[in-house]
Amino acid sequence: MDEVKQDTQQAEPAPETPERDFTAEAQALLAARPELRGKPLPDGVLRTALEENEPLLRAFLQHEQRETSAELARLREENRVYRQNAEAAKRSPVQGAAHPGGDDPEADPFLTGFNGSGW
Repeated sequence: MDEVKQDTQQAEPAPETPERDFTAEAQALLAARPELRGKPLPDGVLRTALEENEPLLRAFLQHEQRETSAELARLREENRVYRQNAEAAKRSPVQGAAHPGGDDPEADPFLTGFNGSGW
């Protein structure tokens, strides 16, 4: 029986983690980003806040940073494709049918006379 008492005395109680004040965290988030009032937070923000024990504001800012980086990468790729298409169009020996690039229809004497007020 002495062994049981010694085992329980040797085993230290698990340190209690202080409870988080989600109300204060939410107020800090809304103070920084008032446009979020009345809108649900993305799942990634809540997951990060709970799993990694991050404050809501920091988790939201990290989420915002990831979204901004992804949008920037997408726009850079889109811009690269547009530049590549423009370069290819410059080198192309054939013009498109939609823009013949030849005579201006309004400068055509036949059409000028045909569309004139003398008819």
